Amino acid sequence: MDSLISRIKTRVVDPRQAVDAAAWVHPMPTIRPLATLAEIDAAEQALGFAIPPLLRRLYLEVGNGGFGPGYGLDGVPTIHPTPLRSDIVILYTELRSAPPPDDNPSWQWPVGLVPLIAQGCNIWECVDFLSPPYSVVMSDPNEFDWSGPLTDQLKPIATSLASRLETWLNSQPPPRDPADN
Repeated sequence: MDSLISRIKTRVVDPRQAVDAAAWVHPMPTIRPLATLAEIDAAEQALGFAIPPLLRRLYLEVGNGGFGPGYGLDGVPTIHPTPLRSDIVILYTELRSAPPPDDNPSWQWPVGLVPLIAQGCNIWECVDFLSPPYSVVMSDPNEFDWSGPLTDQLKPIATSLASRLETWLNSQPPPRDPADN
């Protein structure tokens, strides 16, 4: 875990490589300040379960979101809330409390499945916070077959959060716009 965190810290020194979206989103996303232990503890209390150890360390040692694949990881709520910023507690709570379409109980959002990485267009990479090694699945409502159960619509991406972040680290950053030099 130490090596992975160290390599993430090295990559995100260049803000143009901190998130994949840096190549196409203006203003460019930025790494948020480090989370505090109190903020992480409060998030765990609100979620009702622990944050995976790797993610906890990333929030404490790299930043409270704003880095990683796609638009970057979302963070935990801050003691002084930041307007117009989503966080994992808000996202998870909204999905868990949403009524299933047409009262179909097979569309209830799974307990412990937390949206973590935004990919745009309401597409999320979600992490199973309850089951080590914390697998990652894609939720893409644009491709849902609404006649089947929600769990059948979630596409596996990685067997663990660590392996998902390794894939991101090993990928080439998207090309930069020459006008950004």
